[in-house]
Amino acid sequence: MDFELFRQTCQQFLRTSSQFLGLAAAGRALPMPTLPTLPASQPQGRQPA
Repeated sequence: MDFELFRQTCQQFLRTSSQFLGLAAAGRALPMPTLPTLPASQPQGRQPA
């Protein structure tokens, strides 16, 4: 893979993940009853090895 493409992909991933973490932090600050009431939906994203 081209290193420049890899670098751009990493930068975009970091930008997206930082935005997602910001949204998640904002979501935790606000009372959102839909997230805590579904604890079973969390492990399906990343299953324990």
